[in-house]
Amino acid sequence: MARALQRMTVEEFEAWADQRPEWYELVDGVPRMMAGAAEPHGEIQANLTVEIRARLKPPCRVLGPVGLVLDRWNERIPDLVLVCGERRTKPLTEARAVVEILSESTAEYDLGEKRLRYMQLPGLEEIWIVWPGHRQVQLWRKDAEGRWRGEDVTGAEAIRSGLLVEPLPLDAVYGPMGL
Repeated sequence: MARALQRMTVEEFEAWADQRPEWYELVDGVPRMMAGAAEPHGEIQANLTVEIRARLKPPCRVLGPVGLVLDRWNERIPDLVLVCGERRTKPLTEARAVVEILSESTAEYDLGEKRLRYMQLPGLEEIWIVWPGHRQVQLWRKDAEGRWRGEDVTGAEAIRSGLLVEPLPLDAVYGPMGL
């Protein structure tokens, strides 16, 4: 019988996870193994990376997937992370936007608890939640008063972001997939 893991800090988790071939997130001090993505998920991730990179305002960059430290007991791995400023070698603790592409097995968690955790991260301005089976991106933005506001971008619409120099049409994300 496998021995239960003790609660870990992010620092302990990083050392532990570096010794394993699988990908893990740290959720309230407990490692949670991540499943591999299906093909539509991977294709959307690749399309988004190319399209975001082409439109991103300097000095911002798109990274993905990379660990994002939320607090002492939590580290998540968004599908993509938008960061601005200097490159760093330490664990990522700041982001301007995160992108999560839903999968059937994690959709409830990503739309609920994970999104709410991201909303607590200082400096985060946007959360993009992307549906892989149809043209829909739920775009959450923090307003001037620090409140989060959500909107659905669907069909032939485009994602409008303060981090991009021009809107990103959903056709560029989903069109190559025939959606």
